[in-house]
Amino acid sequence: MASKRPQGRAPARRTSAPRRPAKPAAPRKRRTPEEAREAILLAAEPLLVEQGPDRVGLQAVAKAAGVSHALVTHYFGTYEALVREVLLRRNELLAASFREHLLSADTPPDAGALLERFFTVVQQGQHSRLMAWALLTGRAEHMPFVRAQGLRLLADALEFQAGRVAQAQGTPPPSRDTVDMTLLVALCASQWFLLAREVLLPVMGHPADAASDARFREVLGGMLQRSLGVKPPGGG
Repeated sequence: MASKRPQGRAPARRTSAPRRPAKPAAPRKRRTPEEAREAILLAAEPLLVEQGPDRVGLQAVAKAAGVSHALVTHYFGTYEALVREVLLRRNELLAASFREHLLSADTPPDAGALLERFFTVVQQGQHSRLMAWALLTGRAEHMPFVRAQGLRLLADALEFQAGRVAQAQGTPPPSRDTVDMTLLVALCASQWFLLAREVLLPVMGHPADAASDARFREVLGGMLQRSLGVKPPGGG
């Protein structure tokens, strides 16, 4: 008889370490409707600046904001309405910033200081691109200072400060017409420069750098100061 082969030992069972119970996830803070709308607007603005409003949609905005497409639609309805709200929000921030800057200063700021303020605010996020898009696509009502008479309020503040300077210097204050036209020249020239500086400066033999920007503001500020008929506060 053939001898039976001894059977091999059964492999020992591996005992796995007991699993630790998973920590409960921290409860997510529920946003209020106002907070949710603000988060969507904040996410949408850089997309509109970088890609242009015509190349972004609700899906992209929802993804950037970390919310569902349905939620964006719930708060804004259409993409056009969302773009409008982004631009109007930016308008209100710009107008409030300039008006506060004009009225809160103990010493009236000169034209150069106002231009510096304008460039600083508008260059953040390249908002000049959004302004140009609104104008070229027939959405002028979305442009800065247009909503809620923002431009008129800014002219009021400029007229007040120019009058203070003229009184201190013993000269007649500028007329309202002069104030209005000076403000329009400042906004239009600054806007065009911000849009075309990288093309225009090299054509004129100047580098598109901070020094050229400062020189442009200096020259334009002097022109605006002379238009108002007052010297910069403090003389000069």
